[in-house]
Amino acid sequence: MSKKPLDYSLNTPLGRSRFSFSNFLKDIPLFFFILVVLFFGFLMLYSASGQSEEMVIRQMIYALIGLIMMLVVAQLQPRSYKLIFMHLFWVGIALLLYVLFFPGKGFTTNRWIDLGLLTFQPSETIRLILPLAIASFLTRKETQPSVKDWGAVFLGIFLCFFLIVKQPDLGTALLVSIAGFLPVFLSGFPLSFIFLSTIVLISLYPLYWSSLKEYQQERILTLFNPDSDPLGAGWNIAQSKMAIGSGGYLGKGYLEGTQSQLDFIPESHSDFIFAVIAEELGLLGIAFLLFLYLFILYRIFYISFNAETEFNRLVSTSIGFIFLIYIIVNISMVIGILPVVGVPLPLVSQGGTSLVVHLMAFGFVLSMKRRQTW
Repeated sequence: MSKKPLDYSLNTPLGRSRFSFSNFLKDIPLFFFILVVLFFGFLMLYSASGQSEEMVIRQMIYALIGLIMMLVVAQLQPRSYKLIFMHLFWVGIALLLYVLFFPGKGFTTNRWIDLGLLTFQPSETIRLILPLAIASFLTRKETQPSVKDWGAVFLGIFLCFFLIVKQPDLGTALLVSIAGFLPVFLSGFPLSFIFLSTIVLISLYPLYWSSLKEYQQERILTLFNPDSDPLGAGWNIAQSKMAIGSGGYLGKGYLEGTQSQLDFIPESHSDFIFAVIAEELGLLGIAFLLFLYLFILYRIFYISFNAETEFNRLVSTSIGFIFLIYIIVNISMVIGILPVVGVPLPLVSQGGTSLVVHLMAFGFVLSMKRRQTW
């Protein structure tokens, strides 16, 4: 009886199983640095929250959910979910409408949906859905988008902006709009129209100003004159600057910050956690965190530049720029360059929905990575 020879395919090396850990993670360096930033965030959140183990455990639960979703999404083929996002856009709109009429109990603004043990912020979800839906819509045909297509895209961006502003959450509304415009800009929309649109928006500034709430106007005015109300609207920036300046090069030591541990810094566990890092770990700690961020961005844009399709390029590049914009806006807010807005520091600040959305976004980037050496 003759034995049938073993059949080894070219894609299955001799002596190895079909499962490859590197293929499962898609990009080991990117995955590793994401884990390092998450662990760094847990440590700083423990300090910034007044050693609250409950808050850190809750953040870990969100991180675990986000990592699982990231790895699941990373196994998908982009063509399998490309068309789905145009329909998910309407799901996101429905969630924004729901939170306006049925907000979570115990919240002062209509931003969250209470799920019992966890809370859910639809505006953070639409930040990921909108650019993916626009990229899918603009690349559904091989021809260049028509004027009608551009009009539909701008209408969708405005609709998201309007619904989020009504919550009210002007900062997130602006960031969601930027996230929506990124694939528009990257897909070749004429720069002349962008320039003219910018001029029109600036000319309508008086209309925007009159529509802002009083506390939003105070935040903008405080940006230009922080000393005008040091015990009121200028308190956040004054305390964060004091904490950052007192940290020096090496910081005061972990859990040894005075401004953070004595609760002088408002929202130190979320929007102003960068000030806690600067005070306790100093310039060295800030440089370490920025290095981690830069490497993550490098890997995202590397994957983007080697993308196989226009849809992959638009999505991965947009996600990279959104991540970068969140970092810049948060740090600029904490050091007093921008007005105070509710923008968390990615992967570090307390905030479950934002954390899960960022990790899911990384999953989409990983799913677009071709098998290649790094």
